[in-house]
Amino acid sequence: MSDRAAALSALADRLADREGVADAWAAKSFTDRLFVVEVPSEGRLPDAVRDCLHDHGLEEADEVYGIEGADDADFAGDLTDGRRYRFVDVRSRGEMQSYVVE
Repeated sequence: MSDRAAALSALADRLADREGVADAWAAKSFTDRLFVVEVPSEGRLPDAVRDCLHDHGLEEADEVYGIEGADDADFAGDLTDGRRYRFVDVRSRGEMQSYVVE
């Protein structure tokens, strides 16, 4: 695991223990590292959590990818028991590789 991946994994563990956060984790997309935060269905992503993510080089996914039309650039959808928010690790953007097997 890279130093960056380890740092984001540790951040996810710390955030998952915060009030107002149900879960947090880092995930890999094709070329980017994503960071996902889930909150209870009646909640919203706390501003302090969003600020913390920005401080760690994580930006709202819809803004990074240029997706328009969403009220919240980080909102990824409602779940049965919560709400999901998605961020992109801009410090390592494009450094990851995905492989296609033919």
